[in-house]
Amino acid sequence: MAADHLVLLATLATEHFKEGLSKVELARRHGVSRFQVARLLDEALETGIVRITIVDPTDPGPQFSGLHEALGINSVTVVPQRATELMRPALARHAATLLPHRLHEGGRLGVAWSRTLMHLPDYLSDLPQVDVVQLVGALSAPGTSTAASSALIHSVGAAAGGEVWPLPTPLIMDTAESAAALRGVAEVSAALKAADDLDVAVVAIGAWGPGTSTFWGRLNAEEQAQAQKGGVVSECSGILMDADGEIALSGMEDRVIGVRPEQLRRAHVVAVAAAVDHPEAVIAAARAGFVDDLVVPTELAARLSESL
Repeated sequence: MAADHLVLLATLATEHFKEGLSKVELARRHGVSRFQVARLLDEALETGIVRITIVDPTDPGPQFSGLHEALGINSVTVVPQRATELMRPALARHAATLLPHRLHEGGRLGVAWSRTLMHLPDYLSDLPQVDVVQLVGALSAPGTSTAASSALIHSVGAAAGGEVWPLPTPLIMDTAESAAALRGVAEVSAALKAADDLDVAVVAIGAWGPGTSTFWGRLNAEEQAQAQKGGVVSECSGILMDADGEIALSGMEDRVIGVRPEQLRRAHVVAVAAAVDHPEAVIAAARAGFVDDLVVPTELAARLSESL
């Protein structure tokens, strides 16, 4: 093959694949037809001048290649720490890239609030049109408010373009009686019922302790101690689990307004976890059936590998 022809192939490939020029622009620039440009670009691919690398966001790399099997789940996305990006937004960004591949047009997406998932709307793109269901009542955390919790569902709903079922209640009420009364309100009842038919749910896994679960901070000291005594190590959408993945009956579940365990298990669950010191929380959630695709930082992936 003549040297000048190779140079032309490399030039066209560079201008198209790296600089973003269209085939029409290339044809005009080089005095050839658009069809000739297409043929030459195909030739550049066939001869190896252009090599395309596809990066699967769910491929954790060789170090963690068996982690999803050890956990008994579909995939693990390992998110490396970048100097220019905080970890929680990074986890949300990777979770967002999974959703278009897990959802279908006309489907139903459930969304739980967390300090990580509050960043989810910043990265949503190419979603099919789906309905969106709020999985848990509003919750506040240090540095946020219940307004941020409520705003998440509407931001995701705007990106998804379908019907939205908000859950205009707190996550946990003071008494089981007040929680039952709120569940009887038509709008609340409709949102809770809508979670029966979830296709995909995106949730966060928290360890059971201060700073690792926003739910923990809503309980008094006696209730916190009661949960720990009951063996709670993990929390997901207001659902408490022990180390074996069994639902922990702490006496507080009747006060929680949110998705039920059986509803969450029927969905394909994309779960994020940020508490790097608590692999036991992720293992418990996986054993409970609340994880299909897991998104974790590298340090947590390493600790999961050690624990398993």
